[in-house]
Amino acid sequence: MRDTSTINAPSASRHQPRTIARVGFIRALIVLHRVYGRRPLRDRIHTLVRFLTCPMLRVLDAVPRSASLLDIGAGHGVFATLVRARGAQRVVGVEPDVRKVRPIAGVESVIGFDDVITGTFDAISIIDVLYKIPIADWDALLLRCRERVANDGLLIIKEQDPTARVKNAWNAMQERIATALHLTLGETFTYEAPSAFLARLSRLGFADARSKRIDFGYPHPHVLYVVKKH
Repeated sequence: MRDTSTINAPSASRHQPRTIARVGFIRALIVLHRVYGRRPLRDRIHTLVRFLTCPMLRVLDAVPRSASLLDIGAGHGVFATLVRARGAQRVVGVEPDVRKVRPIAGVESVIGFDDVITGTFDAISIIDVLYKIPIADWDALLLRCRERVANDGLLIIKEQDPTARVKNAWNAMQERIATALHLTLGETFTYEAPSAFLARLSRLGFADARSKRIDFGYPHPHVLYVVKKH
């Protein structure tokens, strides 16, 4: 049976933002339980930890409703699942780690790297992926994204802020553990300061580049970048 759950928060006044946030969080957990509840224990733990340690709902706010989305480095598909549950027109998740790719209702899951995908999308998301790619390869990836974003479309990137020394140290320790346990592919840990990364995006032809720290309440220095295609 197809999962038709949504994570739309109920309407409320501006004086109830924390209540709305809690409702959205609980609904997201319900959606994820329905999708991943029968997966192997290792996958269930990984997806739950991934959701609890990454402010995905704050990233989700940047995705236009009813948009088509390409999620690069989708992993187990947690973010793709949340975007689909909110009513996206089309969601494609591409992931090179065959261990993580399983069918998800409403999500087109593709095993491979971003260059196996053709066509254009209203938005492209890259969540905690760049740091695992050698920095010399970043421009090529970002330029491929620019080709696949529709006019006036968005590139949405979530990474860590290396200038936040305490939180970044905690993040580095966690990533070393994840690598040792073979939970992720790649061996590099490359981060770029927000100012430098924004300059990179502008140089590559993206417009209205902006960044925002979204790590309040989280132990990691999460930063969100949202840019438009010229």
